[in-house]
Amino acid sequence: MNNLHISLTEFLYESRILKQTATTSSLSEIEYIFIAALHKDKLQKEEKITDRILLKRFTLKTRGLSKSLFAQIFKYLEFAFRVFFFYKKKNINILNIHTLALLPLGYLLKLIYGAKLIYDTHELETETNNLKGLRKQFSKWLEYLLIKKVDHVFVASENIADWYERTYNITRPTVLLNVPRAAHVKKTNYFKDTFHLRDDQIIILYQGLLADGRGVDILLEAFKKSTNDKIVIVFLGYSKFEKEIQSTSKSFNNIFFHKAVPSSELLNYTASADVGVALIQNTCLSYNFCMPNKLFEYAMADLPVIVSNVQEMSAFVKKYQMGIVMEDNTITSFNKAIERLLSMNLAVLKQNAKKAALDNSWEHQEKKMQIIYRKLLVSA
Repeated sequence: MNNLHISLTEFLYESRILKQTATTSSLSEIEYIFIAALHKDKLQKEEKITDRILLKRFTLKTRGLSKSLFAQIFKYLEFAFRVFFFYKKKNINILNIHTLALLPLGYLLKLIYGAKLIYDTHELETETNNLKGLRKQFSKWLEYLLIKKVDHVFVASENIADWYERTYNITRPTVLLNVPRAAHVKKTNYFKDTFHLRDDQIIILYQGLLADGRGVDILLEAFKKSTNDKIVIVFLGYSKFEKEIQSTSKSFNNIFFHKAVPSSELLNYTASADVGVALIQNTCLSYNFCMPNKLFEYAMADLPVIVSNVQEMSAFVKKYQMGIVMEDNTITSFNKAIERLLSMNLAVLKQNAKKAALDNSWEHQEKKMQIIYRKLLVSA
């Protein structure tokens, strides 16, 4: 029996899928775990993650086409055909798809391969900032049409699980928080050594995707206006704001940029900061219900946190008393949060953060996943 995960990414920072495939490989019933993704220049087309976890990036002849709807359909069809023919003789018994766009392909392959289908939603995709108008209506219709045809649904937070159960009248999905494995992470001085910082300077860390809706612009402006050189910020990540942050860091001695690092090494870098920040702007239901992996990575590295006042994340931080929830996503509120945090007992906050991380580590999540897999394998 084999398991296939399909991702519409180049598979560079897919920590959630890597954890899931590692868990799946612990099941004696599964022989191989395959990952299908997209190829991009300079990336390896095939990677052996372990002897049993095999990654294949597919090169698309249509990749250079425009981003028009018509062109996107052609890209999708080519990817679907390549995935189908490559894996059709590989005895696929369980399929995992990791985005709403792959639901049609997942359902089709379920029928053709005779496999069980798992829909793993990394966010609440039909309720995001970028989805509007006809595209949003179509996405909602597509999910409504196909979600009852999948064999199980995984989601990334409790509120999202409630939303799916209520909206589609389905069995409540299984919540798999995107958390690291339990680890003892040794404190380091990596950032201070790399950026030549003083011992008394406090490092605020933002790590992960540098994109809209995540407070990057607020943090940049806050530190541009700051006159307190004792507090600095390090952006460790990738995507849209990389160049702007790099450019800004050349003009300000309290703003620093570090390129993204492999997920297997991330916590060693995280542990060289003092405070973690996660400013998700409450601009859509998906953000309001999110539980970003950076929150748990900070906690596993013993970092107290400053977070925005979105529903699930703020409740979690308050429950464990592991940091400060901002009043709103403004520079004034962020500055107040820093003042409050630094006036508190940081040692206690760090202990609470670690407890939050250990209480919810991947070892706890994967037990739920293994139960579902074993049930599906019995009937596969």
